Formats: sequence, C-alpha cells, structure tokens
Amino acid sequence: MSGIGLISNPKSQGNRRGLSAIERAAEEAGIEHRVLSDMADLRPALEDLAAKGVELLVVNGGDGTLQAVLTVVLEDRPFDSLPLLAVLPRGMTNMSAADIGLVGKPESSLIRLAELWRSGGARQAVVSRNVLRLENIPGTPIQRGMFFGAGGITRAIDYCKTRVHPWRIGADWASALTLMGLLGSWMLRGGRSEIVSGQTISVGLDNAAGSTQELLLVLATTLDKLVLRSRPFWNQKAEPVRYTAIAYPPQRLLRSARKVLYGGNERDLPVACYTSRGAHSIRLGFDGRFTLDGQMFEAPVGAPLVVSAPDRVDFVRV
Repeated sequence: MSGIGLISNPKSQGNRRGLSAIERAAEEAGIEHRVLSDMADLRPALEDLAAKGVELLVVNGGDGTLQAVLTVVLEDRPFDSLPLLAVLPRGMTNMSAADIGLVGKPESSLIRLAELWRSGGARQAVVSRNVLRLENIPGTPIQRGMFFGAGGITRAIDYCKTRVHPWRIGADWASALTLMGLLGSWMLRGGRSEIVSGQTISVGLDNAAGSTQELLLVLATTLDKLVLRSRPFWNQKAEPVRYTAIAYPPQRLLRSARKVLYGGNERDLPVACYTSRGAHSIRLGFDGRFTLDGQMFEAPVGAPLVVSAPDRVDFVRV
C-alpha cells in the first residue's frame, strides 16, 4: 500500500470536464482513489481510506470540498491520528489552495507528491495552519474551514458568481475585477452601494465584552494570504485566528484599500474604522448569512456564532 489516499469531487469546477488524467496518475502512483458521487459519501470514503492505512490524504476539489473534508477529519476523527493533507486546486476560486495547495498540473502534482512520499521527503515539504472551528450554526453541526466572512464579503461573493465568473476567466482575474467593480461602484455612486453597505454586528474577542457596531465586513482566517496574495490582517501576535473588521461607512476607502490589502504587521490606518488583530476565539451576533470557504450558512438567532481554531493541520506543498 502506498499510504496515499485521494478524494475527488467531480462537481468541482476544475473537475467537470472529467477525471481521466487524474485517475491515470493515481493508478500509476498506486494511490487509493475515491470519487464522490455525492458529498454524503464523504465520511464513508474517508473511513474506508483510514481503514486502508492512509497517512497522506489528497483533496481534489475546491475550497468547499476542502472545508467538508476538514470537518469530517477533525470532528468525526475517522483516522487514528491526523493524516498529512495535500490539496489539488480544482475549484472556482481556490483561495485555500493558493496558500497551502500543490502547484502545477494536477496529474503532475500527484506523481511528484507520490515520489516525494516514497522517498520519505514529504514531511520536509509541510506548511502548517490552524483550522477554524465554527459553533452554533442553526441546524448544522460544527464546521471547520480556513476562511470566514460576513457583511459585504457575502455580497461580494454573490456579485462575483453572478457578474464575473460567467466570463470564464481565471480566479485571480475574477477577484481583481470584482474588487475593482465594487470600488468603482462605491466611487461613482458617491458612497452609496447595495454591496458596499453596513450591517449591525456584535463582536466579542477572547475574554473581552462584546460591542455592537455598524460594519462593512468582518473576516477571520488562519491562512497566510488570501485572493490576489493579499494579507488584510495586522497587529497579530501568536494568536491562531486573524481577525479584521471595517466599520461602516468606511473612512478613506479608496485611499486605504492598498494598505488594508497589503503591508506589514503595523499599518497607518484610521483605527476607529479599520480594526485588525489576532484572537483565540471570536463571538459574533448578527442577522443574515456568512460564508465559510465559499459555502453559505445562516447566522444563529439568540446565541453567538463562535469562531476559534484549536487544531493545527500539516499540508504538503510541492
């Protein structure tokens, strides 16, 4: 047995044209391959791979597929010990994979990964990230993932899916056009926009008391970089969660955009409007939707949504 398992989601954007090349590469490399006909098959597939002694699990899909795999691996614990993970970026946006995923053509990546595994070098090519844990989602068990967003982020995702992705352009171009479109809309409409608008959100960080604010957006992540290689977080110490919020109406939005997206751990921004820091846990209260790795969920009513990141996972990146 190779010790490598592969989970493929054929419904992910990059896999819709077929899996033949990946199937051939998996067979050549001796990788145990499971193709999901439905996401309900995920847990049995992972349990089967765990029973076969898989120690390196490859996820072939998009951000949502990885989110589902992390939830089962960390909450249901089908493996006796956490496997190494590797990510083939085969979704629409692939934000997580851009930070922790394999590079190059998927079939070539698989062959290269298998060779590295057989040579014993896989553990020397690891990047480690904490994984978000979200509690109190209505009608849904605890979820795991890498990126949480609320407020304007959910509206921007809708805009990107309906207005930009139909052009069938690359993920980075889609993200850039979405950002330019939203900033342009804000400027041309004199600071009035359905997407660039405020939402009342209660925020409590770690042991501090919560406060209610009108916010443009809230994000929490454990990734080191997001779309367009941006790093919209600063003032972090050793805490596992990166938290950023922008107040509404945002001050100097256009002039501040570059500093918000790129820069070091200290940034010259109006502190009353642009808040960023590290945290161990975040309690959020608001009405409406939020996103976890591109998947949409409803916020709880009468209880806070709790975001933390207690577990750390090793990803092989070659």
